[in-house]
Amino acid sequence: MTKEELIKQIVEKEWPMFHNVNGEDRVDCQEDPTTFYNMRTAQFKVWDEASLDSYNKDLDAAIACGRSLVKEKYIWMMEHTDPQGFKAFKDQLPAVTERTNELVADIWEIMLAQTEELRKSYPLLALGGRPLHASEEKEWASIETYQTSELRTYSEDTLEKLLAHIKAMKAAGEDFVYKIQENSVTCLGYKDMREAEIAMMGQVMNEMGITVEADCPTCMVPEE
Repeated sequence: MTKEELIKQIVEKEWPMFHNVNGEDRVDCQEDPTTFYNMRTAQFKVWDEASLDSYNKDLDAAIACGRSLVKEKYIWMMEHTDPQGFKAFKDQLPAVTERTNELVADIWEIMLAQTEELRKSYPLLALGGRPLHASEEKEWASIETYQTSELRTYSEDTLEKLLAHIKAMKAAGEDFVYKIQENSVTCLGYKDMREAEIAMMGQVMNEMGITVEADCPTCMVPEE
């Protein structure tokens, strides 16, 4: 099986979990398989095959016993965004080992530093996203809550392999978070991160009522 085939298989297993997570009370994004496929593929393209293969096995094991890893992710998110609601659902979550928590913390430490650097380079793209830290949450769950909640649904084996991969990328001068974001904006039709940042600048200026020439914002965005 090629890497592309493996990613396709993973996303096809995740989609029913995402589509059905709220039962009949679904939101618009749960009726949009194309966007879901594109965004999840943007993430998984940055993973190595060992991590993908392990996570694919996690999904098979979950499906075999009627678990939804996506539902579990959203329950974990409630621990921060809706503590009272979390108490009502936490018994549905499997036990998390101390080693899992250690691995989640180690992965998030690297992702946090990389996300902070990304936001320095592309601050306007950050305006359209979630707050970074759980302590900054208001209306939206933070990136910290979203990412650590998803990581908690992975097996220890998947977390071990993913951490090793992220560290290997870092040692080779590659940025795990940047590559995922770059893939994401490409899926949205932009040529690269700079073009996406310029487009966001134009949108912000228009919302402020500032009329500019179509290419005016380009001079305000530094070259990469």
